[in-house]
Amino acid sequence: MTQLSIIQHGDAAAVVIPANLLEAAGLRIGDVVDVTLSDRQLILRPNEDAERRRQIEEIAQEVLERRRDAYQRLA
Repeated sequence: MTQLSIIQHGDAAAVVIPANLLEAAGLRIGDVVDVTLSDRQLILRPNEDAERRRQIEEIAQEVLERRRDAYQRLA
């Protein structure tokens, strides 16, 4: 595991991500990422992955709502 420091960046804070970690994550300077906070963990995802995940979650929710009665009978 790599340990990085949080640094001051104007009125905000920043973490400098080494080039090898960016490359391993499939990210480049200038890419837009989706940031999620989960159990005190910051999760960064390439924006297109985040959009795809959001669409899948919406579709799954729609299916669950349409089939709710059938799923409850099966439970």
